Amino acid sequence: MTSRKTIAAILAVSALAFVVSACQKKEEAAGPAESAGKQIDNAVQNAGAQADSTADKAKEKLDEAGKKIDQAVDSAKEGAKDLTQKAGEKIESAGQSIQDAAKK
Repeated sequence: MTSRKTIAAILAVSALAFVVSACQKKEEAAGPAESAGKQIDNAVQNAGAQADSTADKAKEKLDEAGKKIDQAVDSAKEGAKDLTQKAGEKIESAGQSIQDAAKK
């Protein structure tokens, strides 16, 4: 009886091994559509990376341009202050000349 159990166990294990090996997916060579799909995936990934890089460079350039604009605005403000100061001095001088002429 033990030999029948042993033979039955061996047959059961063999059948199980056969079923498991039959269920495993075998690696097949990629077909033309799959190869094309992989190439498209790679191209999309590369394009995405390049787009990110380009966006980063554009952001840097915009930041630099913003800094230059800020500097130009600051410079224009200083120039306007100087012009306002000079105009005020001229008006005072003209006012003083008018007062002097009125006294005479």
